[in-house]
Amino acid sequence: RTSLTPVLTANSLATFAITDICAGLYLLSSVSAALFDRERNGGQGTFLDVSMYRVQLGCLVNVASNYLNSGLVGKALGSAHPSIVPYQGFTTSDGFIVVAANNDHQFWELSEAVGWPWLASNPMFSTNELRVENRAALIGHLSERFEEEGTEYWVKLSEGYSFSISPVNSVKEAFEGPGSEGMVVDEGGVRMVAHPVRWQGEDPAGYRAPPELGEHTREVLGELGYSDGQVLDMQRDGVVQ
Repeated sequence: RTSLTPVLTANSLATFAITDICAGLYLLSSVSAALFDRERNGGQGTFLDVSMYRVQLGCLVNVASNYLNSGLVGKALGSAHPSIVPYQGFTTSDGFIVVAANNDHQFWELSEAVGWPWLASNPMFSTNELRVENRAALIGHLSERFEEEGTEYWVKLSEGYSFSISPVNSVKEAFEGPGSEGMVVDEGGVRMVAHPVRWQGEDPAGYRAPPELGEHTREVLGELGYSDGQVLDMQRDGVVQ
C-alpha cells in the first residue's frame, strides 16, 4: 500500500530523498557488519565509504538484472512493473488504486472478480509473458473497467483473493489509516514519525524533540572541561548562547 498521491505517468518522481534514505540504510547494515568483523579480527577497524551513485545502482534490483543478464534497458513506465502485468496504479471513479496480479492464477482471479473473465481466456493475455508483450492493450481494458467504480469498491472486492488491490492514500490518509498505529510520537509539542521496527512488539526508540538554540550549551561545554562560570562569561560576551 503506497501512501503518496501519485501522478500516474512516466514522469512520476518521488517527492522525498529516497537515495539519501537508502544510503543511510546501506551504511547502517555495513556499520553493523564492520563492528562484528572488528570483534572477530582482534579490534581492527574498517574504513567504510558509501557513494550515493553506487547506492542508486544497488537499488535498481530487477531493472539492473534485466540489463546485466539480458541487455534489456529499462523504460519509463510510471508506476508499472517492467516484467509483471498488471502490476501498477489505476484511476478509479474517485481516486487511485494499485493492482498486483503476480502470476497467471492471480490474473485469472482478477479477471473473474472484475466481471470480465474473457480477459484471462484471451490468447493475448493468457500468460504473463504475453501480458507484458501486449501491455498497452490489457492496461487499456483494465483502465476502462476500474474507472467505472470507486476506490473503496475495488479494495473490498479484492478481499479473499490472491491478487491485491490497495488504495493510494494521501499523506493524511496514510497517517490516519490502518497500519499507522503508533507511528506518530509527540515530544514537547513536536510531532515526529516513529521508528517503523518493533522489538518483541514494542517500540524501543527514545525520542527527543530537536533542541532549542543553546539548550545544551552548558552540558556540552561542561563535558569539554569548561566550568559554569566560564560558560556564563562566554554567554555574556555573546560567544555562545
